[in-house]
Amino acid sequence: MLLSVNAGSSSLKVSVFDRENLQVPHASLAIEDIGISGETPQTAAQRVQQWLSSELAIQPEQIEAIGHRVVHGGQEYDSAALVTPDLLTYLQSITPLAPNHMPGTLASITAFLAAYPNADHVACFDTGFFHDVPGVAKTLPIPLSLQQENGIRRYGFHGLSYTALLASFKDNEGEAAHNGRVIMAHLGSGASVSACKDGQPIDMSMGFTPISGIMMSTRSGDLEPGLITYLEKEKGMSPDELADLFANKSGLLGVSGTTANMRTLLEMQDEDPNSKLAVELFCYKIKKTIGAYTAALGGVDSIIFSGGIGERSAEIRARILSDMEFFGIVIDNVRNQQGARLISNDRSRVGVHVIPAREDYAIMTQTINVINKETQ
Repeated sequence: MLLSVNAGSSSLKVSVFDRENLQVPHASLAIEDIGISGETPQTAAQRVQQWLSSELAIQPEQIEAIGHRVVHGGQEYDSAALVTPDLLTYLQSITPLAPNHMPGTLASITAFLAAYPNADHVACFDTGFFHDVPGVAKTLPIPLSLQQENGIRRYGFHGLSYTALLASFKDNEGEAAHNGRVIMAHLGSGASVSACKDGQPIDMSMGFTPISGIMMSTRSGDLEPGLITYLEKEKGMSPDELADLFANKSGLLGVSGTTANMRTLLEMQDEDPNSKLAVELFCYKIKKTIGAYTAALGGVDSIIFSGGIGERSAEIRARILSDMEFFGIVIDNVRNQQGARLISNDRSRVGVHVIPAREDYAIMTQTINVINKETQ
């Protein structure tokens, strides 16, 4: 048996697979509020063991391998790799690149190593998908010497989700569609947009950190650098206060002033102008990014929505793609409301799709590839 482990800053998602069928997990478990009310990564790993034993009759020695989602692989890791002491030391060293994600991830890996010492543990990196994007997409307009000396570049994130989306797209819509000009929008609590051509990424909205790019639930996305120095110098905000502001108090939450929950904002938008503005700004940022990537790709053949908001909100999808008929994008309202896999009109030149995010599938396929190589 195999486990897919996706550890967030305060949550843990675990799925159980066998080698013969990676399309559908046997079962899944989500644990929330880690770090709150006494729950720790260690107790969460123990709860997973108890759940496997009591609900699925799976004992620790039956777990062959565990794949861990790791947000950041830095410059060193462009593909999944076995977890070793050296790898953990390296990941610890790059924690400042993703301070909201990496501590929880490392604590989770350590806990599962202790709980399953005989299993192979594999780190699967969100940044790996974008490792070889063109130089113009990964370079920041600051001195090259500073970037090269400090490992500064646009890394991109949500790579495991995009890997799974492209695999599903190829399996269901065909190789020609997969190799076309594809824009993917992973819209959840964290949100990003990526552009692919010939099955390879050419650009992405998230850059140096997972806070960058488009507006998100509580993250600001890209900002003018002058704002940061203004808040620091004129308002006396410390680096820690600024980091907290941009990661946890901005985005939908910051603009609305009430909530980061998109469903609640949509319910409140007719009565609350700030909720309306937050939703409008979210859709506007994504619309602009899709337009920019259409230009970068030289046109667009397919658009894919995924993630919690992208999969569930017909209104958000429609608002993002409204008034884009000049790009050949025409939504079928009935299909969109039904959440069909293809939601574009039959006369649309661009195929618009809704495909579930399957990071667990990407984690499992990469984990199997790594352990197969190790046994050859």
